[in-house]
Amino acid sequence: MKTDNVITRDIRNFIPWNKVSISPEKLIERIHIHQYLEKTDDVYRLNLISKEHAIDDLMYVLKLEDPNLRGIAWACLGGIHTFNGNYRKSFAAFNMALDQRVIGDIKAYIFTELSNLLRKLGHLKQAISILESSLSIVENEKVRWRIKTYVGLCYKYKDPQHALTLLNESVDHYRKIGEAFRLSTVLRHIGLVYVYISDFNKAEKYFDEAMSIAVEHELIDHQNEVVNDRGWMWIQQQQYDRARTLFDKHIQKELSPYLMSLALQNIGYLEIERENYREAIKFHSQSLQLTTRYEMRDMAFEDYYILGLCHEKLSELGLADHFYSTGYQELIRELEIGLPILGYRKDLLNAYVEFLKNNQKIPHIDVRDQVFEFSMNKTLKEIRNIFHKSLFILHLERTKNAPQLCRNLKINTRTYFLYQKKLGLKRGETRKRLFKENLYFNEYIESLTPLTWLEANKKFEDDLLSFLLSKYQFNKRKVADVLNVSYGLISMKTKNE
Repeated sequence: MKTDNVITRDIRNFIPWNKVSISPEKLIERIHIHQYLEKTDDVYRLNLISKEHAIDDLMYVLKLEDPNLRGIAWACLGGIHTFNGNYRKSFAAFNMALDQRVIGDIKAYIFTELSNLLRKLGHLKQAISILESSLSIVENEKVRWRIKTYVGLCYKYKDPQHALTLLNESVDHYRKIGEAFRLSTVLRHIGLVYVYISDFNKAEKYFDEAMSIAVEHELIDHQNEVVNDRGWMWIQQQQYDRARTLFDKHIQKELSPYLMSLALQNIGYLEIERENYREAIKFHSQSLQLTTRYEMRDMAFEDYYILGLCHEKLSELGLADHFYSTGYQELIRELEIGLPILGYRKDLLNAYVEFLKNNQKIPHIDVRDQVFEFSMNKTLKEIRNIFHKSLFILHLERTKNAPQLCRNLKINTRTYFLYQKKLGLKRGETRKRLFKENLYFNEYIESLTPLTWLEANKKFEDDLLSFLLSKYQFNKRKVADVLNVSYGLISMKTKNE
């Protein structure tokens, strides 16, 4: 096949493959299981694999001798990391996928996933070229229409009218064969194109149909995606109160990390538009906890940028410097492998440079010192009580009743009522009074909101002990003494330090 050989050789010139070497174990770390299942389901729907050769356990598949299965698994990993904006891992995965000796349909699938990476890196012409060339080697009709749909997506910003023409052809096809899963997705894409060109009436029409199909066929994730899309459209129409009401209800659901972060960021965006910077900080802090935990780097750079910007607007220069500089350090990692600076990465870099120019005399602030300042001269029991009370008060501010609070934290009501009695919890008590307006600690507590009770407690204790070990020159006996606990407990909890 002359075409696919040319594509393979040419495409590798656009991506710094040789600078990236990551083990399969590292590539699979910190990916939410929801993303595995979604990609696996996608492959099944394309008829590229049978249920007998499940790819849910990617580590198992990557060790098989079958190059086609390995190619699909590597491409799935590359697709997940591309979606998350973790391009370093995308490069490594697609490098391995292209090394597999696979049949035409599998190669077309790999190229289709790879086109998304090229498109997001700004290589739009090459993305379209690889998709159109892939049409010459594909025989699977479902993969063929997937490719055609992706060509339409590539034209979204370059030529919206052409994008609409191509995407509507896909809609006609999926409607004809009764493929609800893909039909709902493409209708959403068309709606978003209309939002981009500010034709909101037509956008509403396509969102309505996408939602109707998703409800009829019980496509829960598709329903949640339409809610986010519709809310974003209302933001573009400056219907901020309407959008905020929608998103406030939406984030009470059981959403995947991506959809939750997207909703939180949408709230942050609309609050910035209303110049409610404190509110924007609240929601981007929660989003950052998810975007860093699951390495959703595209969204994480947005969080770093917005948090830096909002704190700067509020003249909280120490916190602004913290978020700008932390995001910049992450950006340096990508610059080392030659990634282009686009989107919020570019906004972050420009904002940080301007911030430094305007605040040359600002002293360096170790935010960790500010966060855990309250813990000094207190026992571990006293520190835990303060942390538990603050976390509960935050959730009490945002939930209607105890059952909802317990669902959010994944604890039973008996556990909550025991803490309520122990800590003297009351609705209406504010964290500002409890912590004397410690912005750093409040910022930290906000960031833990998406976590369960057990996850939040583990992260807090890990961060606290890391802070204390650094403060006391990694003398674990000293840390045990100041916390009034046994050396054995501190040793066990910090065995990796």
